[in-house]
Amino acid sequence: MEKIILFDTDGVIIQREMYFSKRFSEEFGVPWEKILLFFKKEYQLCIIGKTDVKVELKKYVKEWGWKKSVDELLDYWFSHESKIDERMLGEIKVLRSNGVKCYLHTNNEKYRSEHLFDGLGLKKYFDGVFSSAGLGFKKPQQEFWSAIYNHLDKPDKHNVLVWDNEEGNVQSAKNFGFKAALYSNFNSYKRDMKVLDS
Repeated sequence: MEKIILFDTDGVIIQREMYFSKRFSEEFGVPWEKILLFFKKEYQLCIIGKTDVKVELKKYVKEWGWKKSVDELLDYWFSHESKIDERMLGEIKVLRSNGVKCYLHTNNEKYRSEHLFDGLGLKKYFDGVFSSAGLGFKKPQQEFWSAIYNHLDKPDKHNVLVWDNEEGNVQSAKNFGFKAALYSNFNSYKRDMKVLDS
């Protein structure tokens, strides 16, 4: 039976040193709460594909003191959250060479999802990406996993393994019926994979 592994993007494949909101606040002297307001409100609709982040950001850039275009703001944002863990890509190569299907899953709006998969070239390493913006639901909603399950043509749930760096998402995947494991660092991933494979 074909094995399928779903890897969380941020925190597993992409290592983020600092969130955009914190970085922007510190670099440009804008109160963090002002930036956080966008992420608590409009951005939540962006990550399930209900609205466009470029449109929503236009409401905020003036207040944030950003003098350039919204596209340039996204470039600034994405470029600082694009550090790929090459060790994990090496693991993905081995898994796929052994016939394991490997996919990304992510809570992200459409432009960053495209940036990660196409712009950073992760599409060369994975069989596909499941983004909340495309699915219309976000982790830890059960509908998120259900949509992925349907896209995968309803495989045996016991053959699907989910890696995520947030406990709530891991538990949610388990509640849906998938196998799931918490990712904390590369070494623990290697150790836990040996147990999960045995």
